[in-house]
Amino acid sequence: MSPHRIGLRLILETALDAVVIMRSDGVVDDWNDRAAGIFGWSREEAVGRILADLIIPERYRKRHRYGLERYLETGRAKVLARRTEMFGLRKNGEEFPVELSISPIQDGESLLFVGYLRDITDRNALNLARIELAHVKQMMAMGEMAASIAHEINQPLAAIATNAAAGLRWLAAVTPDLDEASNALTRIVNDARLVNDARRASEVIGGIRLMFKKENQAAGLQDVNELIREVLTLVRSEVENHRVAIYPELSDDLPQVPANRVQLRQVIVNLLMNAVDAVDAVTDSARAVWIKTEIYDPNYLRIAVEDTGTGIDPQNIDRIFDAFFSAKPNGMGMGLSICRSIIEAHGGRLWATTNVPRGAIFQFTLPRQRETAS
Repeated sequence: MSPHRIGLRLILETALDAVVIMRSDGVVDDWNDRAAGIFGWSREEAVGRILADLIIPERYRKRHRYGLERYLETGRAKVLARRTEMFGLRKNGEEFPVELSISPIQDGESLLFVGYLRDITDRNALNLARIELAHVKQMMAMGEMAASIAHEINQPLAAIATNAAAGLRWLAAVTPDLDEASNALTRIVNDARLVNDARRASEVIGGIRLMFKKENQAAGLQDVNELIREVLTLVRSEVENHRVAIYPELSDDLPQVPANRVQLRQVIVNLLMNAVDAVDAVTDSARAVWIKTEIYDPNYLRIAVEDTGTGIDPQNIDRIFDAFFSAKPNGMGMGLSICRSIIEAHGGRLWATTNVPRGAIFQFTLPRQRETAS
């Protein structure tokens, strides 16, 4: 066996990523167990077959063949010696995102291409969840801002209405006071532009606020335990980076609940990552987070996230759900406020308590029936 072959065999046996070796004619020369696990083809099934037919979605195969031919003719390539993202194809026909790096190796007179591939489904899903959460934060902040602006506009509108009513009273008196009535009407005329601007602004704001009403939220029956398992998969790599253990304690046979899946997932992600951040600051005790589900009473389910972190300052226990309040140095102060708004829009309740002997517990309820939520 040549030194190159020995080196390739060591790579195949020790690499943490999927490794695929392709000959210059596009045929699979070898691949490792990790590749078999990701793509579903055993080594015996894959070796000797056209690589593109096994792991590349059909719509990309022509581009793959063209790139290979161009490299063999000119030595120019766009994907060699750099990381790129693309889609792979499993044996069952499922497509999934992969991170890919390819290096050419000369083996005697033969040219081989060694591809290192990593399934990034979980990473992409977590990024998508973060993007969705950021979008929800922006939309909810817009709603809070709209409510504030509407309040400010309602003040001058109320003053105009008061002046109009006063003018009518002065005119309806037994002895009409024309001077006072004229003054009231003059104030209204002077504010005519404000009335028109306020009316237009009020209509726009009314449209924005309508987006956050409960009846406009798309909801379906959700399996809370399944959703939590999905979230745990999404955050797994980040949690491992913090060296925090998450222990799920999920009750069996929970009924499905009516909820907006995206919004509920954002609440769970936000509460879990807040707990991980709190535990990350602890160095002298267990670094653990528990997420639990149970039937709270005949009408509600309860989901709780418990941590052994730094806990909640008693002075802030009543403020942590306020918009723009944050105990984190760089926090926006919108996460918990938005989580509470989402849960309340679903007919539930979100609250926080102190854990024993240390840490915090964030828990929320969800109604089991649509009638309860309404």
